[in-house]
Amino acid sequence: MPFSYSQLSVYRTCPTQYEFARIKKIPRQISAGESFGSSVHNTLSKWGKIEVERGKRKEDKDQLTLFMDDPEESSLSLTSDTLSLLWHQSFIVQGYENKKDADRAREKGEAMMHKFFEWWGQKDREVAAIEKGFSIEIDVNTIKGRFDRVEQSEDSVQVIDYKTGSIRSQKEVDEDLQLSIYALASEELFGKPCTELLLLFLHEDGIHEVRTRRSKEQLEKAKKEINVLSEGIDEGVFTATPSESACGRCPYRSICEFSVV
Repeated sequence: MPFSYSQLSVYRTCPTQYEFARIKKIPRQISAGESFGSSVHNTLSKWGKIEVERGKRKEDKDQLTLFMDDPEESSLSLTSDTLSLLWHQSFIVQGYENKKDADRAREKGEAMMHKFFEWWGQKDREVAAIEKGFSIEIDVNTIKGRFDRVEQSEDSVQVIDYKTGSIRSQKEVDEDLQLSIYALASEELFGKPCTELLLLFLHEDGIHEVRTRRSKEQLEKAKKEINVLSEGIDEGVFTATPSESACGRCPYRSICEFSVV
């Protein structure tokens, strides 16, 4: 069966958590962090699609091209006010304990959008894809995923992934499995080498970039890791690997007999 990076990541964190989520399909509530992250991604997806549409219109003004889910968005200009408008339209209220927390998150996100606009306006950008799905074969496994944003030059592409959590170290980013999957998929989809992978950490006090690349050796290592994880899932190995870090973030810790928090 096909796997996504999120599935593999959950299994790597704790096989029992994977079992609860994917095998037993135990329902859970969305967290405030997940809600906020989805709001950010939805906003920047709409923003990127406006970029793509306007770029297509420049290429052929006589051709009517509709890329937007909402036709009214096609007339929006690429301004800070537009980005702020998209944020408020895209904000998800579920997941917060109360209205005060939701309002605080909404204000935080608006400040974040202003910082993103400043980052975005630092140079001209040619967008290759926004929220583009992919499916690639890695040995006997099918891996599916979706790019947040891909920018291109004449002979290369740059994959950009949005993050709203804590800034990761360079070492963590250099070893990130998700980015290795993106590197494998991008060259196959776009026919150009992926010269750079960029994690874009969005915070209300500014935008932080962590850049990385992938060598052939790193990509081969990632393939082996994918095969090991998928083999464990296929064989039904769901032994718990509890830790304060894993259990503290697990949505099933209240019902898991192995939880240490």
